[in-house]
Amino acid sequence: MATTPDNEKKDGGIKPYMKYSGLAFQMIAVMVLAAWGGMKLDEHFATQNPWFTIGLLVIAVVASMVLVILSLNKK
Repeated sequence: MATTPDNEKKDGGIKPYMKYSGLAFQMIAVMVLAAWGGMKLDEHFATQNPWFTIGLLVIAVVASMVLVILSLNKK
C-alpha cells in the first residue's frame, strides 16, 4: 500500500521530537547526579573547595556531549 500523509507525519514528525527531548532529560539527569555525587564527596572528605563537584560536572558534560554526538550520528 502507498504511504499516506498521516503515516509520514507520524513517523517523521513525532519520533525526532521524542528522541531529542529524551536526550535533553538524559543530560539533565546526568548533570544532577554528578552535582549531587560531587557535593556528597566534598562533604565526606571535607574539602574547602568543591573540587569533586567541579570534576564530576566536567566529566558529566563531556560524557553527555559524547553520547549526544553518538546518538545523532546513529540513524
